[in-house]
Order: sequence, then C-alpha cells, then structure tokens
Amino acid sequence: MSEKIKILMLGDKDSGKTCFMVGMYTAIQDSSTFSLKATDPDEGIRLTVLWSAIVDGTGGERWPPGSDKPEIYNFELCYAYKPLIEFEWLDYRGGSMLDLSSNDDDVRTLRDYATESSGFFFCISGKYLKDPVTDANLQKIAIESKANLMGKYLQYLSIDRRPARKKSFPIIIIVTQYDYCYRRDKRELMEDVKRMFPPLFAPNSGWLVMICPITLGKELAQDKDNGKIEPKNLDVPVAFVLYCILTEQARSQKQEFRKIDDQLYILESSNLIKKWINRVKIRALNEKLGKADIQLKKLYK
Repeated sequence: MSEKIKILMLGDKDSGKTCFMVGMYTAIQDSSTFSLKATDPDEGIRLTVLWSAIVDGTGGERWPPGSDKPEIYNFELCYAYKPLIEFEWLDYRGGSMLDLSSNDDDVRTLRDYATESSGFFFCISGKYLKDPVTDANLQKIAIESKANLMGKYLQYLSIDRRPARKKSFPIIIIVTQYDYCYRRDKRELMEDVKRMFPPLFAPNSGWLVMICPITLGKELAQDKDNGKIEPKNLDVPVAFVLYCILTEQARSQKQEFRKIDDQLYILESSNLIKKWINRVKIRALNEKLGKADIQLKKLYK
C-alpha cells in the first residue's frame, strides 16, 4: 500500500462538511467494486450510525453536531476488499479559519495540517449560489462563504507540495447543499464559482482544479428536517483526488525506475576493476530497482 495521503477540507461552519464526510463514507462503502474502511472499527460504526440518523431521522436530531475541536479520521480505500490507499481526513471547528491567534491550538493544528496536505477540498454552500454572482455581490458572498480565506491556506503548503511543471496538486471546489441552486444553469454556476477563486483559474496556474456539486437530497432546501435523502456525487470528490495522487505516484515511480536502470547499466558496463570497486553500489541499486518495481506494480494493480 502506498504512502498515506492527507486531505484537508475547508468550509464555513454551515457548509455541511461533517455531513458530507459521513455521506461520502457510506456512498463509497456501497460501491460495487470499491469500499471505504475506517481503520478504527469503532469510528466506522459511529459514522454508520450517524448516516442512519440522517436517512431515517426527522427534525433537528437527524443532523450530526458540528465539530468543536479538530478530529482526524483515518480511512483505507479498498478494491475488491484489498487495501489500495490510506488517507487521513481532518474535520475541524468551522470558526478556526477566522481565528487570528497562531497560539490557539485549533488554528495551529489547521495550519500545520495544511502544510502537509496532499489535496484540498473547498466547500461552498449552495445557499450562497441561489442567485447569480455579480460585481455588486461578489465580495459579500466571498466573505460570507469564507471563500476569501480558503485560498490563503494554499500559502501554507510546504515547497515540495506546491504544483510544479511535472507535479500537480488537486483542489476540489465542492458546491455542498446543491439542492439550493440545482435549478440554475450549470455552466453559469461553474463560472460563478470560478469568479470566487480567480487565482486558481489563472493561465498556467499549475493547480489541478475540479468543481463538483453534491447534495444529500433535492428536497432538503425546502424541508431540511423531513426532506428525503437522495445523495448525489458524494463519492466523486475523494475518488478524483485519490486518482490524481495515485497517477502522480505511478509517474514518479516510473521515473525512479528508469533512473536506477540507467545507473545500473553504466556501472555494469564498466571494466572488471571498476565493476569490483562499484560492487556495493551495484548491489544497492539492484535492491532499489527491485523495490521500485514492486511499488510500481502495486500502483498499477
């Protein structure tokens, strides 16, 4: 199994971050070929119970409480019940983005996690996109939805995780609670989302961005406590980010494989004396080549 991936999801306290995570866990769990496993069995049961309350419950009790402290969830994405990739998911107190003090534990946890993340989810509630975004209301919507703060967390990325010419960093802009705006023209809606994050869509920005609307049910905008649960697209964001990262890892392994193979060829083509002197290097490179080959095969399974 490849190295653990860290996903940071940003959004205001009413954007439905926790509900999305709970629904995503169940949506992938019910997939025909892929499944999602919580590495802590008790946590997996808790998430399943929360989802059951959302589906079968009514009134305010159907919705899970918001996070009052940062909490890291650990998952394994499995194919045919075999672990494929492990990833972490940070759920945090929605107000942490607004706190200014770096001495606050929640703020420090959020910023530290951002530096180590492999991909970001930006959650924008469909409540803010019921009507077109215009020059007159753009700043108001960006502030209320916290879109103005989300992009700043890209600045906390460590240098080796920032996008480069041969390396991408996936960002998923999730329109949560899409039931509030599903009647709008989809192309216009996508353009409005782009207006809220202009640096991400600048030419040659290097960011790999996907916009994905999700909903737990189109009736919920009108009747939150009793509307029917009909989830749509909950599995798409995590599938996209994991695919991007796995593809990146496979490309990196292929490059490492070729590099080691070239070094071995040079050393093994040298004369006997040089070959004897280089025997330790050759043995080490052979071991690295074997490991690289194993990793490459795992990624392509």
